[in-house]
Amino acid sequence: MSPRSDDTAAGREVKGFRIDLVIAMCALLASSLATGAAWWQSRVVAQQLASQVWPYLSVQSTVSGNAVSLTIANEGLGPARVRYVVVSLDGVPRRYLTDVIRTLLPGTKAVHGSFSDLTPGNVIRVGGTVTLFRITDRPIIKAFVRNYGRFAIDVCYCPIIPGNCWLAHRNANSGSDADPEVVPACPDRRRDALLSGVAP
Repeated sequence: MSPRSDDTAAGREVKGFRIDLVIAMCALLASSLATGAAWWQSRVVAQQLASQVWPYLSVQSTVSGNAVSLTIANEGLGPARVRYVVVSLDGVPRRYLTDVIRTLLPGTKAVHGSFSDLTPGNVIRVGGTVTLFRITDRPIIKAFVRNYGRFAIDVCYCPIIPGNCWLAHRNANSGSDADPEVVPACPDRRRDALLSGVAP
């Protein structure tokens, strides 16, 4: 065999190797695109499912001449699983709502009104509301109105299906229009969480 024919055979091998490499790269690119498309489609489906069961808790305070109340309402599309409710006065968490009243009005013993518990794990259904308290004592109503800016409430909640959670914050500065903040998971605030309306 002549040297020239050997060079021609080697050239063919090189050209053949390159063609195979191009074919392999094309196949790899096609499979990568297919995998990416499938992943994107599953992500879109998951987002659509999450949006169909998206809870939205709002904190509503109502003051009138006859009563003052604090209500948490689920205005979203799915049930909300409450992780914690923290009520703060001057930045200090209060575990009982009656502690807040006695701080505002020292010496207060009897309180006319109603209190509800909202402990970790409670679920608020779609359209459901929980009134944390409704007080009808005029001196307490006036004390709440005078000290409204000192209050803050944080509610962290999650949907029934696994996914992101939300943190709703309400104080005099944020107002009722502040949207809940998306968080990967609710922080552990068991030491600060509201236990009950009435202290033992």
